[in-house]
Amino acid sequence: MVSDRLELAFDPVTARRLRARAAAAGASLGEIARHELAVWLGDWGTRYVAHTVAPGDTLSGLARRYYQDVRWTPVIAAYNGLLDADRIAVGQVLLLPEIGDLPDLPKGESPYLFALHDRGGEHYMAWAGRKGWVVITERLGARPDDWSSGSYADLADDGYGVIVRLNHGYGHEGTLPASGHYAAFAKRCGNFVERSRGCHIWVIANEMNMAWERPGGPEHGEPITPRMYAEAFRRCRDDIHGREGHAKDQVVTGAVAPWNVQTVYPDNPTGDWIIYFQHMLELLDGELDGIALHTYARDGNPQAIASDARMDPPFDHRRAQFRTYVDYLEAIPARLRHLPVYITETDQNQPWRDENLGWVQAAYAEIDRWNSEPSRQKICCLALYRWQRHDQWHIEGKLGVIDDLRQALRHEYRWRG
Repeated sequence: MVSDRLELAFDPVTARRLRARAAAAGASLGEIARHELAVWLGDWGTRYVAHTVAPGDTLSGLARRYYQDVRWTPVIAAYNGLLDADRIAVGQVLLLPEIGDLPDLPKGESPYLFALHDRGGEHYMAWAGRKGWVVITERLGARPDDWSSGSYADLADDGYGVIVRLNHGYGHEGTLPASGHYAAFAKRCGNFVERSRGCHIWVIANEMNMAWERPGGPEHGEPITPRMYAEAFRRCRDDIHGREGHAKDQVVTGAVAPWNVQTVYPDNPTGDWIIYFQHMLELLDGELDGIALHTYARDGNPQAIASDARMDPPFDHRRAQFRTYVDYLEAIPARLRHLPVYITETDQNQPWRDENLGWVQAAYAEIDRWNSEPSRQKICCLALYRWQRHDQWHIEGKLGVIDDLRQALRHEYRWRG
């Protein structure tokens, strides 16, 4: 263990007395000092919260936020070994010791990792005392005079986190409209958000790099490049933040489909999904409030959850299993690593088998392990896709999968506090 040397200065008389007392006790002064200081210190500072520095953060601001007392500023600096308290960088992880209760999360957010895609199964989380997240998708179209909306207040009022994905449409309709209609889609998103209740986290579009999600369909549709997505996203975010009461809403990037190589463009001739993801974030240049990811598995083998096996060439530098989420997180620019990350879909390439394979338990344990390292960007939820019987991946009625979830819910898997 590397030692951190601390030096203390005493007046000559006190120093002489200390040395003599140590000699009389037959011990070194250093041994006595270490023992007495350890008794005095007790377990102070063994409890801490990790905070990732966001734009505008200062140590004095963090002291006010977490301790309600600016006098904790030098305490934070000392605990983190900061010589210059003003020099902190966005993305830097600071450890804040001896915090009491954290400030309450806003209504509509959850401290738990647990999440389900679709309404209907959230009562299992409630029964376990672990009210996590519900992810809901909405088809909006792009009519700027459309003010229809949704209500999620029942979920938020009951203590669940709520994430709503805003799609232009599904399949050949396109997760975004054709590029000439981005302004109209942004207006439609703003209308929907303004009239809706119970949600302040909005994901814009879905798996934009997949041909299936193109407006016009996979064969003759318009590819959604990172540049086009960034333009659409920025318009939507600006419109949503411009609505009364929604200036601080989280507008979150759509998840990029892992392992998909269908969208190629000059800067990404292989269609690499991680490069697509990086380019999207770089083009947005901080104009985003959160990041959505999807992570999948090849099959229901729980042992493969923690696998770092790679894909075949030319993508042998990319992970081939559930831990594909790590490739995404490692690609996030340092200046964006203070943002919340939401895994809004996870499942297996095959439909859920009606068995308790332990896969769900292993998946939540894996994400909790990731979050346990303070320096890592936090994942706020892992949403099982999907509850309702809309497609072959439904969970509703599959008692084996539900039992797997109920066993996972025995654990206190939290991303916060």
